[in-house]
Amino acid sequence: MIEKQETIIIKTDELLVKTAEMKDKGCRLVQIGCTKTGENVYELNYTFDENYNFYNYRIIVESSNPVPSIQNLYAGAFIYENEIAELFDIVVNDMLVDFNGKLYKTSLENPFK
Repeated sequence: MIEKQETIIIKTDELLVKTAEMKDKGCRLVQIGCTKTGENVYELNYTFDENYNFYNYRIIVESSNPVPSIQNLYAGAFIYENEIAELFDIVVNDMLVDFNGKLYKTSLENPFK
């Protein structure tokens, strides 16, 4: 069986509203993924599941532009957000749980920057 999957590109300032909508529908947070797509440009994918239907909200950000934390809606986002901040050097505003760059021990600071 192939699950339904939809990817919707949104703006950073829409993230909290779209995330709240997923929470209100009873969706679970599956993952937050980050990948570098250009010089200081990153793609963040927020994946939610509702009865095996997957919704991906994608934002494109420059490393100098912060993204809002969704931890107040999905507490488990803390691990993804700390990883994104630490490995990619993307500022995540208002994290409830912030490891301040101490989640991983790496030989390079921000190795995926």
